[in-house]
Amino acid sequence: LAVLYALLWTVAIWLVARTTKARLLVLFVGVTMVPFSGVRAITWTIVFSAVMIAIYRAKDTRLRAVLPFLILLWANMHGSFVVGLAYIGWQLARDRTTASLGVFVMSVLASCVTPYGPGMYVEIVRTMFDTTLRSRIQEWRSFGVKVDIGIVVGVWAGLLIIAKGAWWRKFLRFESLLAIMMLSSVRHAPVFALFALATIVEQLQSLVIPVQTLRDRGAKKMVVALVMLSVVACVLFSYFALRYVSIDREQPYPQTIAGYLRQRPCEGNVFAEYNYGGYLIWKVPSQRLYIDGRMPSWRLGNKSYMDDYMRVLNETDFQRQEFQRYDIRCAVVRPSLQIAKQLQESGWRIVSREEGSSIVLYER
Repeated sequence: LAVLYALLWTVAIWLVARTTKARLLVLFVGVTMVPFSGVRAITWTIVFSAVMIAIYRAKDTRLRAVLPFLILLWANMHGSFVVGLAYIGWQLARDRTTASLGVFVMSVLASCVTPYGPGMYVEIVRTMFDTTLRSRIQEWRSFGVKVDIGIVVGVWAGLLIIAKGAWWRKFLRFESLLAIMMLSSVRHAPVFALFALATIVEQLQSLVIPVQTLRDRGAKKMVVALVMLSVVACVLFSYFALRYVSIDREQPYPQTIAGYLRQRPCEGNVFAEYNYGGYLIWKVPSQRLYIDGRMPSWRLGNKSYMDDYMRVLNETDFQRQEFQRYDIRCAVVRPSLQIAKQLQESGWRIVSREEGSSIVLYER
């Protein structure tokens, strides 16, 4: 599975940057995406976005007729297809042609051909405006952009600044919208990096340095110094970004505990921390969980399941009430949490512990 995901990310970056010789810069941008490479939803967003960028950059505009089918597939994979629709809409605003309008309309209609139908947009809007995601879920947090992505922003902006044309027109781009979205949620950072990479490649190919500048020794030295500084920065950031990346993509998850539950199923249902729910569903599909780690914005009327989950973690009385209501007899949590201390005080015992980690399986 890890090899498949690595291949998908590699193909996506290759589609966008295959025409450039600035390999080190491409490597650096790729490294900035590494922390997000294990998130399935972001992987599909990157792959489909790369295909879409390649289609719009192709000389044969007839390829754009494929876009509605691409959106159809994307919409049935993940809700991030709205990024693709937004990009098609952006291209329509630029081209203002009947063909572009037809592609956009057909793409919108294709996005409704899913098991959810047009109701998919209700969930998307709900997720977009769910402020609790930004404070509770790591990949959704606001203003979480790191230095490496900041460098990508700097390179992208710098190349646009030195390009010809009015400055406001230079930044009237789809990536500018993604940059704003990136500040709202860090999960948009790799999407911005991908689209920014496409612009960086485009700008580098059209970059012209005046002959007089090349004859100036001082300018030559400055260019050499900037290139060397960029190389050192790319190498250092690549090293530190990859230093703690484990080859074992399951390393952060409760592998030992999942094996224990397969051999000795819990007599009741299992309460799991949000970050581990999806993994346990994958590895122990027969075991029912209180939280599944997939849709934190789900609601039933005015009831928020994520709010209930947070109350279970922090309120003893509510935790006991929910555990009794759902017959929860096992819990996969870190012992540092308040709920773990409450369970131990109530007589729950540790039956399995993740080696080299702080994840524990408690059983009543």
